[in-house]
Amino acid sequence: MTNRNQNLQHFIHAIEAGIRGRVAQIPDAVAMTDQIFSALEQVETSGGDKPSNPRPSVCVHLEDAYSEARDGPTLIPKLCDAFASIEPELSWSPKPGSEKIAGNFYNSHANAVIVGAGGLETRQDVRVGVSLVAPGVHYPRHRHPPEEIYIVLSPGEWMQSDNPFVSKQPGDLVHNPPNVWHGMQAVTSAPLLAIWCLWTGG
Repeated sequence: MTNRNQNLQHFIHAIEAGIRGRVAQIPDAVAMTDQIFSALEQVETSGGDKPSNPRPSVCVHLEDAYSEARDGPTLIPKLCDAFASIEPELSWSPKPGSEKIAGNFYNSHANAVIVGAGGLETRQDVRVGVSLVAPGVHYPRHRHPPEEIYIVLSPGEWMQSDNPFVSKQPGDLVHNPPNVWHGMQAVTSAPLLAIWCLWTGG
């Protein structure tokens, strides 16, 4: 077994605490949460296939997002600090195909994998990552087979199944069942920063 980097382990503990603190409010997400964090008790291969992407310009908004998170409820400031400690090791990149989307979406958002292919720990059963969206920018609707849960670090608006957007604050959770259409957008006054976890173990 490979030893997990201490900062990454601290982050995993912090995100588990943040999600478990509220997941009882979303009963349909409890089973997936248990699967994800039970799996993460076992350490897989340290990341070795991480691409070396240049840090995108949208990352200039990280400090503003951190300020929002550090004013958040219990556990969220700790999660923010745990994320900030590993962020310099991440490889950020835009959503594939986003260069074809009208406007400046390509340069106004970025994602990074933390656990999973291309992340700090390579594994097939769990994928953990982060999304950053510049103020006022809309992240288009999309869907995917794996079930997903987000924990929100800075304010934003979230859509599911083409219903109206709903405001979410630091510490809130967003659960997306498999293949459901979903999207998000940053408010004009702050960037959107959120961590996502997907169960990909079948």
